[in-house]
Amino acid sequence: MRITNSMILHNSLEGLQTNRAAVQSLQTEISSGTRIAIASDDPTASSQLMGTSSALGASAQYKRNIGAATSRNTFEEAALGQVTDLIARAREVVTAQTTGTASAGTRLIASKELESIFNTVVQIGNSKYGDAYLFGGDTASVPPFAATGSGTTVDFTTTSPVGSPSMEIGSGQRLAPTSDGTRTFLDSNVLASLRDATKALAANDVAAGGTALSAMEGSFQQVQVLIGENGAKANALDSASQNLDSLKANLTQRRSDLQDVDIEAAVTTLVTKQTAYQAAMSITSKVLGMSLTEYLR
Repeated sequence: MRITNSMILHNSLEGLQTNRAAVQSLQTEISSGTRIAIASDDPTASSQLMGTSSALGASAQYKRNIGAATSRNTFEEAALGQVTDLIARAREVVTAQTTGTASAGTRLIASKELESIFNTVVQIGNSKYGDAYLFGGDTASVPPFAATGSGTTVDFTTTSPVGSPSMEIGSGQRLAPTSDGTRTFLDSNVLASLRDATKALAANDVAAGGTALSAMEGSFQQVQVLIGENGAKANALDSASQNLDSLKANLTQRRSDLQDVDIEAAVTTLVTKQTAYQAAMSITSKVLGMSLTEYLR
């Protein structure tokens, strides 16, 4: 096979270009700190990198959801704490007014305090979280409760709010951070027991007052159950948040392993490549500059 000058030139230039490209690639990696600029640089790692980035994005969204859920949960905790205190006070009032030392006059005065407590609980039931009613359920755009009447005619109306929005706090994991108004204020008999106690004292009906007092005892216990559930949800949210923090750390490390350049190793390789490139240029220059006489020597 005859080796011509053009073949020598072509092969020499091709080798130089390959070496130069390797040097430039290393320089780019070192300056950017990333070894993958386009998918073709490492198709397998690029695919894994996209999956890792997607998982990190989902993790960030779950974290935001947990933050919103925790805020709602904390808001409900405060509301339930207020209801507990108000029921406790109402029990004290009714207990004092269903004894033989009380009179129609003292019961009428006490009924005014109970009515105030009742109205306050209604207001708590209409608490707003942002632009929506916290206990509004699926109809959170309208107030779930309204107080009506006074004294012996005191009462309330309700939209019977049901449903509590759930949030995705992990892959396939959803949690409703709060309870709806029906379970909190209706099923627990909170509003009804306060209403009945107010009516009983306003009407000087001791027997009805005793019945309402027993109902309030049950309401108080039901609210404690809700508080316990609220605390359990808070713990679940905290646990989910910690798990996401660990997952984020692992995913971030995995992404770094896939795309970040080992600067020390890259610089060492660059020096080697540059030395080889310079040596190749020197040799190529000498070979291409040789005359026929020098080549035959």
